[in-house]
Amino acid sequence: MLIKKIKDNLYYYFVQKNTLIANEYEWYVDNHLDEHRVNRMNSWLLLAKLNFHYRILRRRTPLIRKQESNEQKRNNVKLPYLDGSESKLLNRLNPLFFAQELLKYDVISFDIFDTLVLRPFAKPSDLFMLVGSKLKCVDFVKIRIDAEKKAREMAYVQKGNYEVDIFDIYSLIERRTGINKEYGARVEFETELELCFANPYMERVFKLLKGQGKTVIAISDMYLSNDMLTKLLDRCGYQGIDRIYVSCEYNCSKSSGGLYKVVQQELQNRTMIHIGDNYESDIKMAGKLNISTKYYKNVHEAGNPFRADGMSELIGSAYAGIINTYLHNGVNQYNPYYEYGFIYGGLYILGFCNWIYRKAKREGVNKVLFLARDGDIYQRVFNIMFSDMPNEYLYWSRIANNKYTLSINRDDFLTRMVYHKAIGVIPLTISDILKSLSLTDLISKLSEYNLREDTLLVKENVKVIEDFFISNWDHVINAYENQRRHVYGYIKQKIGNSKKVAIIDVGWLGSGPLGLKYLIEQEMNTECKVCCWLAASCSYNPLANINELMNEDIEAYMFSRMLNRNLYDVHAFTNKGTNNIFLELFTQAVYPSFSGFNDEGNFIFDIPEVENYSIIKDIHNGIIDFVKEYIDKFNHYEYMFNISGYDAYLPYRMIIRDPTFLKKHFSSIRFSRGVSGDHSKQRIETIGQILESVGL
Repeated sequence: MLIKKIKDNLYYYFVQKNTLIANEYEWYVDNHLDEHRVNRMNSWLLLAKLNFHYRILRRRTPLIRKQESNEQKRNNVKLPYLDGSESKLLNRLNPLFFAQELLKYDVISFDIFDTLVLRPFAKPSDLFMLVGSKLKCVDFVKIRIDAEKKAREMAYVQKGNYEVDIFDIYSLIERRTGINKEYGARVEFETELELCFANPYMERVFKLLKGQGKTVIAISDMYLSNDMLTKLLDRCGYQGIDRIYVSCEYNCSKSSGGLYKVVQQELQNRTMIHIGDNYESDIKMAGKLNISTKYYKNVHEAGNPFRADGMSELIGSAYAGIINTYLHNGVNQYNPYYEYGFIYGGLYILGFCNWIYRKAKREGVNKVLFLARDGDIYQRVFNIMFSDMPNEYLYWSRIANNKYTLSINRDDFLTRMVYHKAIGVIPLTISDILKSLSLTDLISKLSEYNLREDTLLVKENVKVIEDFFISNWDHVINAYENQRRHVYGYIKQKIGNSKKVAIIDVGWLGSGPLGLKYLIEQEMNTECKVCCWLAASCSYNPLANINELMNEDIEAYMFSRMLNRNLYDVHAFTNKGTNNIFLELFTQAVYPSFSGFNDEGNFIFDIPEVENYSIIKDIHNGIIDFVKEYIDKFNHYEYMFNISGYDAYLPYRMIIRDPTFLKKHFSSIRFSRGVSGDHSKQRIETIGQILESVGL
């Protein structure tokens, strides 16, 4: 006992007493467990260096965890899931087989936090941010951490161990802040009750064991009382735990070995196995006392190295907490498409929908119109989150916008319908273009311009073909007169009696929403005002919509040339301009693109890219499951949904740092870009072809 006390004192003085040393040394041990177990001398030498660095030299810069530049971080980012799914990294044993291996023991013991019970945060102390909000205490996280540290120091002086309960901690907080200790402790425990949830893996193991009549106990190094932990475990679905041993009530801990000895004495030679996530206290210390163990790797240790950096502290921790607890608990494994939606798209779609709702409420918008096809997943998530904001799904597209707003967008029409198709991957004839635009009656006039209907559209003849359209511009406009009447009726039906609507699109120039704004506010003679809101703005010509951004005819959520400019630069100037494509993968739909109306008023659609539909469904399922998980975990905290556009983009920035994953899994995605009116020709290009064309 004396030797153990001396070791504890030495560890406290040389490690725990200095936060800088503790952070670096504990990080080293966590990331070098095998080396630490085999060669303790290396760890002691490192500890000596850390003490010399921080105590003698009084340095403040990290010694072993050196700060990397942003460029270094981008180059050295760890993406182990590039070859497949992140959820398959640990490849945990099936819960049934895990439970079967425990049945030979008389007593099965579990650690509680991060084993039986999970929190939706990257690290436990981040929960204190929400507690501080409830207590209306600025800088509460630091106050709370410092109070616990000081309480443990005082406990050691008074009784020779570091064990304290939550009221010991809040007695010091009360002295520091004036917050009543009973009230403060109650608020923290209530927050734990609201946020903690059963680890689905261990919940299955627990139920299998109880179904076999096994004795199940829980052992925890914790400041919450036995009664509190009983209530917490019951709330998480662990009814029927036979006994709970908690360090603060026995004045000894798992980490010291004392709490295990208490359990062993009461078990009276019954065989026991302990399961936990902390290698030092749950596995190594229990093993020293001849207790069998099974290690359950902490879900956050497994997932945190692969989460996006640079996010704001609270949202970043919550985002990582949702991903880590969902993907790394071991119950299910998912395919890369599902995980692409869950990890990299879920936060963005969730944040965008909340931004739309709050902005609509604030600005008096009566109805939200989600544009096809990107609006499909937006609307689905929006309606999961909110029930009091009328909204509609509106069929619209680039080609529809080009056809029905010709009076104000001749340049855009010529750029998209002629120039872009001339430089595209798909070879198109002039006949193809005219058929796709319902302008076949102009074929007879081609000879006047020394053109034939089978002439391929290439850069060299763009000017001639543009002149052909300009010379026949009145004819082009008149060709859509009947269709425009159907368009007006359709739009009026969607608007209804609304006096102010918001039109939602993914991006990028904003021509679709702006075209509808022009039709609704000017051509259709309505009293309805239109807001145009984009997920992001990033166009091939950076000056193309600068005026509309300046006067707020267009507003963006994540970035534009005026908002989060560093994100705009990353998006626009990395991966050779293909980042729009990969972001749009989140918002594809399982039906073809809308091409407009025919003269009879029927919808017409482009080629259905049926090869993509199973992938799109998986991506959308991942997004929706993330949203549901987030809502489930934080439904008591409305402000947790106020996700900045900056934070929302950072998971996506993480995956585009190295496009290997995207190229491997999405190159076969097909787009019906620039197809002809003759669908039997099936003129389609893939993401792989697009990437190849830009040399990526």
